[in-house]
Amino acid sequence: MSLGGNSANRSPSPFSISTTKEILKLPHSDTDHTSESIVSSPVACAVVLGASNLTLAWPRLLSLVCQRFSTPVHVYTAHGMGRSYMLERTGFAMSRLPGILHCGIWAALPRLDDAVTPYALVTDVGNDLVYGCDPADVVAAAKESVQRLRKWNPGCRIVLTRPPVESLHGLGRLRFLLFRSVLFPFSRLTLEIVRQKTLELDERLALLAEQNAVHIVRPNLEWYGLDPIHIRRRCQRRAFTKMLNPWDTQVCAESIAPRVSLSRPTAELRWMLGTEHRTRQPSIDGGGVSVFAY
Repeated sequence: MSLGGNSANRSPSPFSISTTKEILKLPHSDTDHTSESIVSSPVACAVVLGASNLTLAWPRLLSLVCQRFSTPVHVYTAHGMGRSYMLERTGFAMSRLPGILHCGIWAALPRLDDAVTPYALVTDVGNDLVYGCDPADVVAAAKESVQRLRKWNPGCRIVLTRPPVESLHGLGRLRFLLFRSVLFPFSRLTLEIVRQKTLELDERLALLAEQNAVHIVRPNLEWYGLDPIHIRRRCQRRAFTKMLNPWDTQVCAESIAPRVSLSRPTAELRWMLGTEHRTRQPSIDGGGVSVFAY
């Protein structure tokens, strides 16, 4: 199966991805990547990792995160349409982003004083299946993310989400072919293989969460409509509230959410039409919230 490539003679695909699947070349989680910057109380700190569901829901998601705290919030995020955890680069249309395990977020995570408890959401893990990766390798990438977060701060409260097994199970063949041709035109995976790999991924993620004392959230079937993997707009607030609830923080009446910017963050490193672009972080800074995007 061809996964696409970087040939100058090949017309660009809506999803142009690197063929490199190797995650063993990455710095191991026992390496200290933490930034020299320090976050002290009363500033809260949250890490949000994912792909298109985070991108599509971003303004509402950021507001929900900020509602959990009555203090200023630093949000560190790596997300984007078609984002991969494992691969070196993936992209949507003419834009490409580094894989989450390859990006600069790990070096940017700040040192925290003892009074600051960090929180993390790890979601949208299933994209790598469509890029041809095996469920065992995808879970290894999720485990690496969890281990890096725990290495950064052992007290980090991590939430992991499961893939939409029920939504895919109810997906018909024609709707699947339409969905695949629009969002993943390079893929030749069949509906049966996608269902099989998603179920295996789900089981492995549940075991990973149990073995690493990580909260895991199962998505509700009603969150999805014609599109089997993207949460419907009208369900986004309800869905992400469920995902953030295991952080065990109360929604604050005096939160900074009403002042949160509705703009979307720009990643530190991205490629547009093959040209590298860099953006100084934080990408969003004001109203009591700073967003560092990678």
